[in-house]
Amino acid sequence: MVINGSQMRPGSATVVLHHSMVKLPEKPMMPRVFDERVGYFTTSLMDYSKEEHRAPRVRYIARWRLEKKDPTAAVSEPVKPIVYYIDSATPVKWREWLKKGVESWQVAFEAAGFKNAIIAKVAPTPEEDPDFSPEDVRNSVIRWLPSTIENAVGPNIHDPRTGEILNADIQFYHNIMNLMRDWYFVQVGPLDPRAQKLPLPDDLMGRLLEQVVAHEVGHTLGFQHNMRASSMYEQAKVHDKDWVHKMGHAPSIMDYARFNYVAQPEDNIAVEDLVPRVGPYDIWATKWGYTPIAKAKTAEEEKPTLDKWAREQDQTPWYRFSTAGSAGSDPGELTEAVGDADAIKSSALGLKNLQRVAKMLIPATTAKEGEPYDDLAELYGRMLGQWTLEMNHVAAIVGGFDTQEKYVGQSGVLFTPVPRERQQLAVNFLSENALATPKWAVDPQILRRIEAVGVLNRIRSAQSSVLNSLLSSPRFARLVEQEAIDGNSAYSPADFLAAVRKGVWKELDDSQVKVDAYRRNLQHTSIST
Repeated sequence: MVINGSQMRPGSATVVLHHSMVKLPEKPMMPRVFDERVGYFTTSLMDYSKEEHRAPRVRYIARWRLEKKDPTAAVSEPVKPIVYYIDSATPVKWREWLKKGVESWQVAFEAAGFKNAIIAKVAPTPEEDPDFSPEDVRNSVIRWLPSTIENAVGPNIHDPRTGEILNADIQFYHNIMNLMRDWYFVQVGPLDPRAQKLPLPDDLMGRLLEQVVAHEVGHTLGFQHNMRASSMYEQAKVHDKDWVHKMGHAPSIMDYARFNYVAQPEDNIAVEDLVPRVGPYDIWATKWGYTPIAKAKTAEEEKPTLDKWAREQDQTPWYRFSTAGSAGSDPGELTEAVGDADAIKSSALGLKNLQRVAKMLIPATTAKEGEPYDDLAELYGRMLGQWTLEMNHVAAIVGGFDTQEKYVGQSGVLFTPVPRERQQLAVNFLSENALATPKWAVDPQILRRIEAVGVLNRIRSAQSSVLNSLLSSPRFARLVEQEAIDGNSAYSPADFLAAVRKGVWKELDDSQVKVDAYRRNLQHTSIST
């Protein structure tokens, strides 16, 4: 590259920067006080005006300013809707899918009393609007970025005084499509004929992009992740086609409950219901955060109504949010999980689908002659990664707590140890499925197409992840404390270690001890863990 007649130095580049100053509203929006039971991002300040012996930290939720054109109407259009522009770099064939993802939140705002509160538009061309700029901080834009990063993010800018969201730019990296393809294939490929041959058709990829943008829009509306959501439906409901059609396989788009890998071919779940969508929690949380409370003149006056709404979680479990202070101890607050209300049954069903995926790999990735085996290698690695995830969902049960965020006045405690019997069943499941060699994944027809050597290390790495999680210091510390508090009703650390040791060294019970290379790797790992 030559600039001004001189050669640029290696590694250098020319960068154009845009700077924006955000003017805060002259009339601040009335804030809404944050509640740990509902998952909003927050802004906080110290309140020195309280008649208390200390200055408390006050937190307000992040949300857009929505005001009804007709304050007397149950459902009214807003004075100013939330508008997202889809930038011109977005491939044309994906624009309508991104628009659908944005506007899928309309149902949630209608429940909060607003019609057409959130809309998406394709960014105008210079001919249509010469003053429009995606860099203008007054415009919220979904940006399609030429990047191999497999991700998308949805940050926002908000008023630090009140939490009012002023701008939200969603960044969509091009290779998010590759990630969604891989996840869909290894999780629900056996359930959708469209996914059994690569590349995925445009209607399916469009639907996957719609789901991603809906999730990121949720962040820009003020919502945190809700990893509890995926465990709030009874396990049987997750593969009940009527329930899933009505309620989704997880109650929140803000969970990392990707695709319904628990469903089985015989469940006959419609392919459109395999993908997460704006769900009952999202609608309820939008109502909680955005519904005007007409009689309240201050944020403090809103609190009794907000507390009443939050207590609806006691009767409706799928309205619940993650528990503050659970510190990773709740097996119902897992990432990448579906049906973790009973992770043992869900992972057993997920394993059946992975065994089906293993048989699909070669025909799905070799339909086009004259291409390398890159897709086969990539998807094989993703398949083992999915197996590891699902086994670790079961490991989380050991030393775990079933939790629910509660405030004073609600009955019961926040943290209840997982019953001993359930923890024992989890260790038994892992001994039979995670600590045993997954021979279904060791297929010479696949392996000899992708590498000369490596499967021993692949299996060792996958099993090591499960074993390291199972024997982690925080988990063991919880087991010790559960026994100290609950005595004989707890799953004792000694019983736990004995069960794991039996799973790792089960060959020693045989009359003739024979240990293959896979098992030797596992046993070496257990010694060093």
